[in-house]
Amino acid sequence: MNDSNKLFNQITEELTQKGQLFETREYTDSFGLKNKEFASFSDSLRKYFDFAAMHGEKDFLVYENERYSFIDVFKISAKVGNALIDAGIQKGDRVSICMQNNPEFIFAYMGIVGIGAVCVPLNSWWVPSEVIYGLEHSQSKLIFGDQKRLQGLESIEITKIITSYTPDDNFIDFKDFIKDKSETWPEIDIERDDDATIYYTSGSTGKPKGVLSSQRGLLSSMFSWAFMGSVLSEREKRLGNDSTSLIETDSSILLCVPLFHATGSHVAFLLSILVGRKVVMMKKWDAGEALKLINEELVTDITGVPTQTWELLNHPDRDKYDLSSLRTLGGGGGPRPAEHVKLLDKNFKGRPGIGYGLTETNALGTLASGDEYVDHPSSAGRVVPPLTQIKIIDKDWNELPEGSIGEVAIKSQSNMKGYWRNESATKECINEHGWFKSGDLGKFDGPFLYILDRLKDMVIRGGENIACPEVEGAIYEHPDVLEASVFGIPDERLGEILCTSIYLRDNSNATEETIRDFLSNKLAAFKIPAVIKFSSEPLPKLASGKFDKPTLRGLFENK
Repeated sequence: MNDSNKLFNQITEELTQKGQLFETREYTDSFGLKNKEFASFSDSLRKYFDFAAMHGEKDFLVYENERYSFIDVFKISAKVGNALIDAGIQKGDRVSICMQNNPEFIFAYMGIVGIGAVCVPLNSWWVPSEVIYGLEHSQSKLIFGDQKRLQGLESIEITKIITSYTPDDNFIDFKDFIKDKSETWPEIDIERDDDATIYYTSGSTGKPKGVLSSQRGLLSSMFSWAFMGSVLSEREKRLGNDSTSLIETDSSILLCVPLFHATGSHVAFLLSILVGRKVVMMKKWDAGEALKLINEELVTDITGVPTQTWELLNHPDRDKYDLSSLRTLGGGGGPRPAEHVKLLDKNFKGRPGIGYGLTETNALGTLASGDEYVDHPSSAGRVVPPLTQIKIIDKDWNELPEGSIGEVAIKSQSNMKGYWRNESATKECINEHGWFKSGDLGKFDGPFLYILDRLKDMVIRGGENIACPEVEGAIYEHPDVLEASVFGIPDERLGEILCTSIYLRDNSNATEETIRDFLSNKLAAFKIPAVIKFSSEPLPKLASGKFDKPTLRGLFENK
């Protein structure tokens, strides 16, 4: 172990001792096992929001021409909580949000979890049938949405609150909903292990699964990331390097991904409450607009899918803006090509970084930044201390030695409680000791984790998870389709693009255009294959009878 690694472990040990800010203590977890937790972090998200009140009049949220201080957001969110109670929402009830990024998404999110209800952020790219599935599966009693997302939900008997950014007289307006409500939070007993959120994620079985997390799960991610920043900053000081902390008091982050993703809601939004960081919110991604905002708002951090920082680097107007405020160029949702890491580090003052985590782990797993990332650009970084463990296992949960390739398993307080209303899927991936099987193939080389491939039959396109069986199922609904196989191939901009090989019935007149039109009201646009090719003969298969996807990928990659 080199000196840098020894020092990292030494500081981790020091900062968790009794009396320290990140003191840990022993407790009995939900599996009946002795575990460790942060002794002093908030017992609920509601208490966590008190950090916002402490930051007072400091800028918290910037959206187009609007600016909100921390105390503004704290008070407006309290009004949402009181309005929800008056609407009959009780602790444990599910409340959905489905809208494009805007400040009312954040107010609603905080108001929901702040009264002990369960926030269900739904994918705003979904078509109405998918939104209805999320509402019905989560058993939500109320939804905050925008006009585009609320249209088509007439068949659902549920209270619908429309954001004031897309007013429609057919729905209750957000501002009317919270009008004259108290700015004082109601007193509700909320504990660490109470339910907090349900995020939907595409798995290997088609229909999205609801990832149920506790208050503890979200809070543990926030304090673990803050701890990691403290360790790295202290290590740099002791090594004599002129380095700033990962999160400075004057920091600001560009929120450039949807808030229904854990990257947006956790890394950009919720973590900023703890550290007093300004959030510069984008309605939707546009590289040119992002450059403008970085320049105007002195943005220090950006965290999104790797393609976003790549687009900033390659934008023709990049040199027209002062981007010297940037300190970190974060990424997640997929790896960066090693060459991209080097080019980002060469062309920006800010240093590139990467994070690995899943919705099921509340985005917590590993982090890499600065020199360590540039020196190990293919890695996903170090395991985030002090409460997260990661190991490489075989199919029987046996841990494999360093350097061996196997499935990545994670144990953390941030791990989900389970899949909502899906006990069988939960048992498939969580064992009796609290370890979660990620479905990712990886290995360790020293302290660094490398993600090599996915065991799941899933494609990640620009950070969006797409379950191949779900897309195949939709294609098979077409009467002319005999066989269909869906898979991804590498793409420099998006990471992967979705492809399908289809074998049609004789005398079919189906074309790429008619297949896309057929899928347009069955799947969100990002789930419709970008490349559709028709085979003149049955698709190649393995001995098991399954489609030979490696061969098919090779055929598509070589054309």
